[in-house]
Amino acid sequence: MPKNPPPRLSRENAAEELRELWVFAVTPETCNLACTHCLYAASPMKSNPYRLSADELTGLMEQVNSVGANPHFLFTSGEPTLHPHLLDFLEVVDGAGYSFQLMTNGTRIREETAERLSTMSHLAKVQISLESTDPKINDSIYGEGLHRRVLKALDTLREQGVPVALAVTPMKDNEDGLPDIEVLASAKGADVKYISLYDLGAAKDNRLKPAKQSPNGRGKPTPDLMCEKGVAYSEGAFYPCPILVQEPGTKLGNTLEEALSPESRQRIARLREVRSACQVCLKGST
Repeated sequence: MPKNPPPRLSRENAAEELRELWVFAVTPETCNLACTHCLYAASPMKSNPYRLSADELTGLMEQVNSVGANPHFLFTSGEPTLHPHLLDFLEVVDGAGYSFQLMTNGTRIREETAERLSTMSHLAKVQISLESTDPKINDSIYGEGLHRRVLKALDTLREQGVPVALAVTPMKDNEDGLPDIEVLASAKGADVKYISLYDLGAAKDNRLKPAKQSPNGRGKPTPDLMCEKGVAYSEGAFYPCPILVQEPGTKLGNTLEEALSPESRQRIARLREVRSACQVCLKGST
Protein backbone atom coordinates (compact mmCIF):
# COMPACT_ATOMS: atom_id res chain seq x y z
CA MET A 1 0.00 0.00 0.00
CA PRO A 2 1.31 3.49 -0.78
CA LYS A 3 2.22 5.70 2.15
CA ASN A 4 0.28 8.57 0.59
CA PRO A 5 -3.46 7.98 0.18
CA PRO A 6 -5.17 8.66 -3.15
CA PRO A 7 -6.47 12.21 -3.69
CA ARG A 8 -9.92 12.90 -2.29
CA LEU A 9 -10.99 14.04 -5.75
CA SER A 10 -12.90 11.30 -7.57
CA ARG A 11 -15.65 10.74 -10.11
CA GLU A 12 -18.18 10.48 -7.30
CA ASN A 13 -17.36 13.83 -5.69
CA ALA A 14 -16.24 15.77 -8.77
CA ALA A 15 -19.19 18.15 -8.51
CA GLU A 16 -17.74 19.46 -5.24
CA GLU A 17 -14.02 18.64 -5.42
CA LEU A 18 -13.05 19.26 -9.07
CA ARG A 19 -12.10 22.90 -8.54
CA GLU A 20 -9.35 23.42 -11.12
CA LEU A 21 -8.81 22.39 -14.74
CA TRP A 22 -5.42 23.28 -16.22
CA VAL A 23 -5.64 23.64 -19.99
CA PHE A 24 -2.52 23.74 -22.17
CA ALA A 25 -3.37 25.89 -25.18
CA VAL A 26 -0.09 24.88 -26.81
CA THR A 27 2.41 22.26 -25.72
CA PRO A 28 4.45 22.79 -22.54
CA GLU A 29 7.70 23.15 -24.47
CA THR A 30 6.30 25.75 -26.89
CA CYS A 31 7.39 29.22 -25.80
CA ASN A 32 8.92 32.44 -27.08
CA LEU A 33 11.40 32.40 -24.18
CA ALA A 34 13.99 29.96 -22.83
CA CYS A 35 13.95 30.66 -19.09
CA THR A 36 16.69 29.19 -16.93
CA HIS A 37 14.20 27.71 -14.45
CA CYS A 38 11.53 26.37 -16.83
CA LEU A 39 10.37 22.94 -15.70
CA TYR A 40 9.46 22.09 -19.31
CA ALA A 41 12.78 23.35 -20.74
CA ALA A 42 10.65 25.33 -23.18
CA SER A 43 12.24 27.48 -25.86
CA PRO A 44 11.61 29.09 -29.28
CA MET A 45 13.81 26.35 -30.76
CA LYS A 46 11.25 23.64 -30.02
CA SER A 47 8.46 23.22 -32.52
CA ASN A 48 5.47 21.04 -31.70
CA PRO A 49 2.50 21.68 -34.01
CA TYR A 50 -0.17 20.90 -31.41
CA ARG A 51 -2.67 23.68 -30.75
CA LEU A 52 -5.83 23.31 -28.70
CA SER A 53 -8.81 23.23 -31.08
CA ALA A 54 -12.25 24.76 -30.68
CA ASP A 55 -13.75 21.26 -30.76
CA GLU A 56 -11.40 20.11 -28.00
CA LEU A 57 -12.41 23.01 -25.79
CA THR A 58 -16.09 22.29 -26.41
CA GLY A 59 -15.46 18.64 -25.56
CA LEU A 60 -13.67 19.59 -22.35
CA MET A 61 -16.61 21.68 -21.20
CA GLU A 62 -19.00 18.88 -22.08
CA GLN A 63 -16.98 16.42 -20.00
CA VAL A 64 -16.90 18.82 -17.09
CA ASN A 65 -20.65 19.28 -17.37
CA SER A 66 -21.18 15.51 -17.46
CA VAL A 67 -19.70 15.13 -13.97
CA GLY A 68 -21.61 18.14 -12.65
CA ALA A 69 -18.47 20.16 -11.91
CA ASN A 70 -17.77 23.87 -12.17
CA PRO A 71 -13.98 24.17 -12.08
CA HIS A 72 -11.79 27.21 -12.44
CA PHE A 73 -10.07 27.00 -15.86
CA LEU A 74 -6.37 27.86 -15.86
CA PHE A 75 -5.02 28.47 -19.37
CA THR A 76 -1.32 27.77 -19.43
CA SER A 77 1.34 26.18 -21.65
CA GLY A 78 4.79 27.02 -22.48
CA GLU A 79 3.34 30.39 -23.57
CA PRO A 80 -0.43 30.27 -24.24
CA THR A 81 -0.58 33.59 -26.10
CA LEU A 82 1.25 31.88 -28.97
CA HIS A 83 -2.09 30.26 -29.80
CA PRO A 84 -3.68 32.43 -32.51
CA HIS A 85 -7.20 31.86 -31.18
CA LEU A 86 -6.54 32.04 -27.45
CA LEU A 87 -8.69 35.11 -26.81
CA ASP A 88 -11.56 33.51 -28.74
CA PHE A 89 -11.29 30.47 -26.48
CA LEU A 90 -11.26 32.62 -23.36
CA GLU A 91 -14.42 34.34 -24.54
CA VAL A 92 -16.08 30.95 -25.03
CA VAL A 93 -15.23 29.92 -21.47
CA ASP A 94 -16.33 33.32 -20.20
CA GLY A 95 -19.63 33.03 -22.04
CA ALA A 96 -20.19 29.57 -20.55
CA GLY A 97 -19.95 31.10 -17.08
CA TYR A 98 -16.74 29.41 -15.89
CA SER A 99 -14.23 31.39 -13.89
CA PHE A 100 -10.79 31.32 -15.48
CA GLN A 101 -7.34 32.82 -15.54
CA LEU A 102 -4.48 33.22 -17.95
CA MET A 103 -0.90 32.22 -17.09
CA THR A 104 1.56 34.07 -19.31
CA ASN A 105 5.08 35.43 -19.31
CA GLY A 106 3.52 38.77 -20.22
CA THR A 107 5.80 39.57 -23.13
CA ARG A 108 3.05 39.36 -25.76
CA ILE A 109 0.43 41.45 -23.94
CA ARG A 110 -0.61 44.42 -26.06
CA GLU A 111 -3.12 47.20 -25.47
CA GLU A 112 -5.72 45.51 -27.67
CA THR A 113 -5.20 42.26 -25.73
CA ALA A 114 -5.76 44.02 -22.41
CA GLU A 115 -8.85 45.77 -23.76
CA ARG A 116 -10.37 42.49 -24.86
CA LEU A 117 -9.53 40.77 -21.58
CA SER A 118 -11.16 43.62 -19.67
CA THR A 119 -14.55 42.75 -21.20
CA MET A 120 -14.52 39.19 -19.82
CA SER A 121 -16.58 39.19 -16.64
CA HIS A 122 -15.43 35.76 -15.40
CA LEU A 123 -11.71 36.45 -15.74
CA ALA A 124 -10.25 36.03 -12.25
CA LYS A 125 -6.76 37.29 -13.12
CA VAL A 126 -3.90 37.33 -15.54
CA GLN A 127 -0.77 35.88 -13.99
CA ILE A 128 2.48 37.21 -15.43
CA SER A 129 6.03 36.28 -14.57
CA LEU A 130 8.56 38.47 -12.79
CA GLU A 131 11.55 37.22 -10.82
CA SER A 132 13.12 40.45 -9.60
CA THR A 133 12.69 44.22 -9.59
CA ASP A 134 16.37 44.33 -10.53
CA PRO A 135 16.51 44.18 -14.35
CA LYS A 136 19.89 42.45 -14.29
CA ILE A 137 18.67 39.59 -12.08
CA ASN A 138 15.30 39.25 -13.81
CA ASP A 139 16.81 39.24 -17.29
CA SER A 140 19.48 36.71 -16.31
CA ILE A 141 16.56 34.32 -15.80
CA TYR A 142 14.22 35.34 -18.62
CA GLY A 143 16.36 37.06 -21.24
CA GLU A 144 17.64 40.49 -22.17
CA GLY A 145 15.04 43.27 -22.05
CA LEU A 146 12.31 41.12 -20.48
CA HIS A 147 12.11 43.14 -17.26
CA ARG A 148 11.03 46.24 -19.18
CA ARG A 149 8.53 44.33 -21.30
CA VAL A 150 6.89 42.63 -18.31
CA LEU A 151 6.48 45.88 -16.39
CA LYS A 152 4.91 47.42 -19.48
CA ALA A 153 2.48 44.49 -19.69
CA LEU A 154 1.64 44.94 -16.01
CA ASP A 155 0.83 48.61 -16.54
CA THR A 156 -1.15 47.90 -19.71
CA LEU A 157 -3.34 45.34 -17.94
CA ARG A 158 -3.89 47.45 -14.85
CA GLU A 159 -4.82 50.50 -16.94
CA GLN A 160 -7.67 48.43 -18.36
CA GLY A 161 -8.71 47.25 -14.90
CA VAL A 162 -7.63 43.65 -15.51
CA PRO A 163 -6.75 41.81 -12.25
CA VAL A 164 -3.08 40.81 -12.23
CA ALA A 165 -0.85 38.55 -10.14
CA LEU A 166 2.92 38.48 -10.37
CA ALA A 167 4.24 34.92 -10.49
CA VAL A 168 7.55 34.61 -8.65
CA THR A 169 9.76 31.55 -8.19
CA PRO A 170 11.80 31.96 -4.98
CA MET A 171 15.31 30.68 -5.59
CA LYS A 172 18.85 31.37 -4.54
CA ASP A 173 19.36 33.79 -7.42
CA ASN A 174 16.53 36.15 -6.47
CA GLU A 175 15.66 35.56 -2.81
CA ASP A 176 17.25 38.77 -1.51
CA GLY A 177 14.94 40.86 -3.67
CA LEU A 178 11.63 39.11 -2.95
CA PRO A 179 10.40 41.84 -0.54
CA ASP A 180 10.87 44.39 -3.32
CA ILE A 181 8.47 42.45 -5.55
CA GLU A 182 5.86 42.64 -2.80
CA VAL A 183 6.32 46.41 -2.68
CA LEU A 184 6.06 46.73 -6.46
CA ALA A 185 2.94 44.56 -6.59
CA SER A 186 1.26 46.63 -3.88
CA ALA A 187 2.04 49.85 -5.73
CA LYS A 188 0.60 48.45 -8.97
CA GLY A 189 -2.50 46.91 -7.39
CA ALA A 190 -1.37 43.37 -8.16
CA ASP A 191 -1.19 40.17 -6.12
CA VAL A 192 1.88 37.98 -5.74
CA LYS A 193 1.83 34.23 -6.39
CA TYR A 194 4.87 32.21 -5.30
CA ILE A 195 5.71 29.19 -7.43
CA SER A 196 7.84 26.29 -6.23
CA LEU A 197 11.13 25.58 -7.98
CA TYR A 198 11.00 22.02 -9.33
CA ASP A 199 14.12 20.05 -10.13
CA LEU A 200 12.95 19.42 -13.69
CA GLY A 201 13.75 20.68 -17.16
CA ALA A 202 15.96 23.73 -17.43
CA ALA A 203 16.06 24.21 -13.65
CA LYS A 204 17.62 20.77 -13.31
CA ASP A 205 20.01 21.35 -16.21
CA ASN A 206 21.13 24.65 -14.71
CA ARG A 207 21.35 23.22 -11.18
CA LEU A 208 19.23 25.96 -9.70
CA LYS A 209 18.53 25.94 -5.98
CA PRO A 210 15.35 27.06 -4.19
CA ALA A 211 15.36 29.95 -1.74
CA LYS A 212 16.48 28.99 1.74
CA GLN A 213 13.32 30.27 3.37
CA SER A 214 9.81 31.26 2.36
CA PRO A 215 9.30 34.85 1.21
CA ASN A 216 7.19 35.75 4.25
CA GLY A 217 9.75 34.33 6.67
CA ARG A 218 7.17 32.17 8.42
CA GLY A 219 8.14 28.80 6.98
CA LYS A 220 6.33 26.76 4.38
CA PRO A 221 2.53 26.72 4.39
CA THR A 222 0.38 23.61 4.52
CA PRO A 223 0.51 21.93 1.11
CA ASP A 224 -2.39 22.65 -1.24
CA LEU A 225 -1.84 19.83 -3.69
CA MET A 226 -2.93 20.38 -7.27
CA CYS A 227 -3.89 16.72 -7.67
CA GLU A 228 -6.33 17.05 -4.76
CA LYS A 229 -8.40 19.67 -6.52
CA GLY A 230 -7.95 19.31 -10.25
CA VAL A 231 -6.46 17.75 -13.36
CA ALA A 232 -4.43 19.01 -16.31
CA TYR A 233 -5.26 18.60 -19.99
CA SER A 234 -2.53 18.64 -22.64
CA GLU A 235 -2.39 17.25 -26.17
CA GLY A 236 -5.60 15.29 -25.85
CA ALA A 237 -4.84 13.62 -22.53
CA PHE A 238 -5.31 14.19 -18.80
CA TYR A 239 -2.59 14.31 -16.14
CA PRO A 240 -2.53 14.67 -12.33
CA CYS A 241 -1.26 18.26 -12.46
CA PRO A 242 0.47 20.70 -14.81
CA ILE A 243 3.87 19.79 -13.37
CA LEU A 244 3.70 16.20 -14.63
CA VAL A 245 2.35 16.68 -18.15
CA GLN A 246 5.66 15.74 -19.76
CA GLU A 247 6.79 13.15 -17.26
CA PRO A 248 6.74 9.55 -18.56
CA GLY A 249 4.15 7.27 -17.02
CA THR A 250 1.93 10.01 -15.57
CA LYS A 251 -0.89 10.06 -18.12
CA LEU A 252 -4.25 9.31 -16.47
CA GLY A 253 -6.28 8.77 -19.63
CA ASN A 254 -7.87 10.43 -22.63
CA THR A 255 -11.12 11.34 -20.88
CA LEU A 256 -12.06 13.07 -17.66
CA GLU A 257 -13.87 9.92 -16.53
CA GLU A 258 -10.61 7.98 -16.84
CA ALA A 259 -8.67 10.70 -15.01
CA LEU A 260 -11.09 10.55 -12.08
CA SER A 261 -11.37 6.76 -11.95
CA PRO A 262 -10.27 4.76 -8.87
CA GLU A 263 -7.39 3.32 -10.92
CA SER A 264 -6.09 6.80 -11.76
CA ARG A 265 -6.45 8.01 -8.19
CA GLN A 266 -4.39 5.02 -6.99
CA ARG A 267 -1.81 5.73 -9.67
CA ILE A 268 -1.41 9.25 -8.30
CA ALA A 269 -0.83 7.84 -4.84
CA ARG A 270 1.98 5.71 -6.24
CA LEU A 271 3.44 8.66 -8.14
CA ARG A 272 3.67 10.59 -4.89
CA GLU A 273 6.02 7.94 -3.59
CA VAL A 274 8.51 8.06 -6.45
CA ARG A 275 8.32 11.44 -8.20
CA SER A 276 10.61 14.18 -6.97
CA ALA A 277 8.16 16.80 -8.24
CA CYS A 278 5.43 15.30 -6.05
CA GLN A 279 7.76 15.44 -3.08
CA VAL A 280 8.22 19.18 -3.59
CA CYS A 281 4.46 19.70 -3.33
CA LEU A 282 4.05 17.31 -0.42
CA LYS A 283 6.69 19.17 1.55
CA GLY A 284 4.80 22.40 1.08
CA SER A 285 4.62 24.66 -1.95
CA THR A 286 5.61 28.29 -1.56
